[in-house]
Amino acid sequence: MKKSKIPEGFLLSGLHCGIKKKGYDLGLIFCRQPRKAVGLFTTNLNVSYSVSLCRRNIKNPIKAILVNSGNANCFSHKQGDKDTELITANLARALNTDKKNILFASTGIIGKKLPKEKIIKKIPQLVKELNDNPSKFAESILTTDTKAKVVSKTLILGKKKVKITGFAKGAGMIKPNLATMLSFILTDADIDLSLAKKRIKEIADISFNSINIDSAESTNDSLLLFSSRKVPLSGSQENKFFQCLEEVMLELAKMIVADAEGATKFIQLDVRGAKNKKEAKEIAHKIAGYTLFKCALYGSNPNLGRIVAVLGQAKIKVNRENLSVNFGSLKKKEVNVVIKMKRGKANWRVYTCDLSPEYVRINAEYN
Repeated sequence: MKKSKIPEGFLLSGLHCGIKKKGYDLGLIFCRQPRKAVGLFTTNLNVSYSVSLCRRNIKNPIKAILVNSGNANCFSHKQGDKDTELITANLARALNTDKKNILFASTGIIGKKLPKEKIIKKIPQLVKELNDNPSKFAESILTTDTKAKVVSKTLILGKKKVKITGFAKGAGMIKPNLATMLSFILTDADIDLSLAKKRIKEIADISFNSINIDSAESTNDSLLLFSSRKVPLSGSQENKFFQCLEEVMLELAKMIVADAEGATKFIQLDVRGAKNKKEAKEIAHKIAGYTLFKCALYGSNPNLGRIVAVLGQAKIKVNRENLSVNFGSLKKKEVNVVIKMKRGKANWRVYTCDLSPEYVRINAEYN
């Protein structure tokens, strides 16, 4: 019997529908049996029509997740919500389910009307081509990304075998509290839903919420955990599952930073010795998102003054005796920057990148 490339109970597809000039731009995740999903969404107050629909439908059993790239489906026209509902209604009919059982995620340019006719026309083909190969779906969710981001792990728990497959997109507009980022985590583990809601928030905090490319928070960020519930787990097995889930999400988060727009360096930034975790996290993100600090990294310039200035801006008063900074080897593609303060015992780690002229070029032309 052929082994599935993705968790049991799911099928995927991806194709070109014409939103983008070339490349796949429409993807579908299909679950054979409607199941409850767990979702985290952008904290931006101006959200896409797709995020609004997800927030309404996430409480229902979910049959499918539709994803488009190349268009944010946001802030474009008065009929945006109705058009989004119309698209999901057409998909629901094709899957013989209710539109309330469909989630929708979008990524791309804000303010342009989503070409609903192009999407609706391709729905029959999208459904027909559902299979267990993740490659086309992984490509269909990309925008300025240079590569697909997929992480898959198999967890052996006694005689049980659990799969987790995660997809992500994101290369710019990346800031904590999710960013212009989509991520879909599929598993066949039958996990407790209330526990999953709690743990995915905790894991997101040290993974997707701990990356910072340009301190720009998007209108479309969506993280969805979707289980087909095929493999029952005991309490101790659930703990091992969430440890594995943390590995998957952290790998995906790092892949986003490694593929950041115009980046030449991957930076692991550690803040140590803060008063409390909140302060450590705030300092780490302020430094990671500070333009002048990122420019210094691009130029391999260990400019201590950039960090001192950011700390002062964050109302953290320091002196030579209680601050030390190790910039690591700035000539390498992967750099570890460690900032030590003598204010307390709290630490936080974020992942960021340098800022190059290529980032400016990409975003100057992005429209």
